[in-house]
Amino acid sequence: MNVPSGGPFMDSKLLDDIKYNCDVSDAQFWGYFSICGLLMRYRDLFRSEKGLKPWAELNQKEIMSWIAAKEARWPELELAEFRDLSINGRKYHPFDVAAINQVLAKQQLIYGAGYGIFMKPTFFLAELRSVQTISGLTVYTSGSERVRDLFTAPGMAQGTTIFLRLEPLTMLLLYKFSELNKRRIAALEDAFARYGFGNRQLMDDGFSKRMERMAEAYAEVLLCHEIAEAREDVPEWKEILSLAEGRDVELYLRAIKDLVADTSEYGPYKRIVETRDRGALSLTVALMEGYGKILFPEIREAYAAFSAHEEWLTVEQVRAAGYERFREQRDGIVELYRNSGKEDFNGKVRELLK
Repeated sequence: MNVPSGGPFMDSKLLDDIKYNCDVSDAQFWGYFSICGLLMRYRDLFRSEKGLKPWAELNQKEIMSWIAAKEARWPELELAEFRDLSINGRKYHPFDVAAINQVLAKQQLIYGAGYGIFMKPTFFLAELRSVQTISGLTVYTSGSERVRDLFTAPGMAQGTTIFLRLEPLTMLLLYKFSELNKRRIAALEDAFARYGFGNRQLMDDGFSKRMERMAEAYAEVLLCHEIAEAREDVPEWKEILSLAEGRDVELYLRAIKDLVADTSEYGPYKRIVETRDRGALSLTVALMEGYGKILFPEIREAYAAFSAHEEWLTVEQVRAAGYERFREQRDGIVELYRNSGKEDFNGKVRELLK
């Protein structure tokens, strides 16, 4: 179902309540981000709150004043509780996403809440672009965001609900595009070329439209990942993540789960091979980072061979072999969880990192 345009009505009390919860979460979890990562997230959040385009130039004095005002509130918010949300005179728990969206859909809005990296509570309110049902999953696609916290993920699954967030995806793509002005990255160059971009391109109206089209197209690839995550889910995984102590353990566990989904029969690599989508393959390989990049070097090797000869069969073979390996590793982690105490579990997972 496509949602008609025209601009949704914004309830100021609802906006204030969600923003308060975002600020509480940021105050309690800001220390989990690196200094560089935190500054990048600040810039993105500032643009979002001010309704600026992702590539808009920022007034440094204005943003520094905004950051100072935000951080000044953190001491009072570090022990605060989240607020219930008020809609049409009724109170809703901030994580009662389904009930809240039943009301907000009529206002062309979408609300998301859940737990992101490091189990950080995360919230957002955005304009609703579309709703669709796929394999029993409800998929919401959002456009411009009105309120959000420092954490963003272009795709997010919560139970049987999937959120595709075009604004954070556009920001991610813009950061990657900016890398092309600094260094040569073959997969990234090929990806943007396939979507109609050249190096050192002016950020004019044409650039804006192409970036939006690229985000909309790549959102379909992210959707495959989220659907695969839902189908490959194991009941214990949320508890396993909650037991993780230290960034390295959690990031490793999340990478394994992501790689199972990516290489699954339902996942993005399978779709990319079936549709012969070279642009999506290049971008997916270019976006790999952290443990995902470390644990799956074969896909970059396959991509290098593919770039020379466009051998889709090689990519498919690497995908299938990767899936068997990552699923085995995931199942081994589940067994460790079932048979270990918390400290013992973290120690054994760290052994896997060596």
